[in-house]
Amino acid sequence: MIKQNVPSGAFWRIMNGGYKNMARIFDTPLSSNTSDAKERLGVKRVEWSATDACYKAYRYVQAASDTTVANGTCLGFSDTLGQVVSSDRSDFDANQPAGVGIGTGTASYYFWIQTGGYHSALKTDAGDDFVDGDSVILHATTDGVCDRTATTAAPVSVALGVAVADDVDADDTVATFLTLDEV
Repeated sequence: MIKQNVPSGAFWRIMNGGYKNMARIFDTPLSSNTSDAKERLGVKRVEWSATDACYKAYRYVQAASDTTVANGTCLGFSDTLGQVVSSDRSDFDANQPAGVGIGTGTASYYFWIQTGGYHSALKTDAGDDFVDGDSVILHATTDGVCDRTATTAAPVSVALGVAVADDVDADDTVATFLTLDEV
């Protein structure tokens, strides 16, 4: 390919799929849970998951002072800047979904949450009523879990993602493809 009148950095970005596909080195692993911020709050990250054979998107956040997070905990933004997350339904509006916990998150600590791609176990309201294709939304009244909008109904709030399996297991979780961030 002939490189004409294209700055070297721009040429590299064009040839390699743009900024989305550029590798960035982060200071923290996805399992990070620290008392002080090690990344810019709100920064996004996309990585390949060999386990699930797909890309996943993540966001670096701080937990609200009343929130502890485990894998599958459904979270909403409790601030206007999209940097502080909470599992407490009284701290956020249903139209402010932030993402899902991917590991341990301590109250007031900084860590990564998942915002895009496949997640095998979002915590549900124990209803076991999810059907493959349902919109997965934050629960209206129960802390840290998700609810559903049937595939035949229009979503009543911003969706976390789409259920990719029926919820018929005993552990009250549902496999979901998160759609808050593109992967």
